[in-house]
Amino acid sequence: MATATLSIPVEEYLQSSYDPDRDFIDGEILERDMGEWSHGRLQLKLAARLMANEGRWRSRTVLEVRLRITRIRYRIPDIMVTSQDAPFEKVVVTPPRLCIEILSPGDTLNKIWDRIEDYLNIGVPVCWIVDPETGSAWTATSAGLNKISDGILRAGEIEVPLSEVLN
Repeated sequence: MATATLSIPVEEYLQSSYDPDRDFIDGEILERDMGEWSHGRLQLKLAARLMANEGRWRSRTVLEVRLRITRIRYRIPDIMVTSQDAPFEKVVVTPPRLCIEILSPGDTLNKIWDRIEDYLNIGVPVCWIVDPETGSAWTATSAGLNKISDGILRAGEIEVPLSEVLN
């Protein structure tokens, strides 16, 4: 379970390293729920699928990189997909095309929703939420949250069949 660990200035957060890296929310460093085997495996398989199609989708895929939400708010999505034309940023400021969150043990949709709202509020058009334990997945946009019913995660031209990345 994520817990607040320390209150520090944003400049200190941005110059520090944590293992594992942590979110920075309104002055507090927050631990992230860490996944287990199924979380890590799904994260790897999704990233591999996304990376294999970067040329076709004109995208770049990164794992667990800091994303600036506001001057005092930073999140670390499990996976981000940026446009191939997006500038290289040590800390991502340009809204990605897609943020992906994989539920860890103890996570719930309600709990993860704050993260998703942060992504949507900065202009991320689509977020995926995937539960590796149940195989369920949702797409979140500014229009709301929709459970995936046909087994295919979509974000514009990006399509990933769940059957190819689960297990």
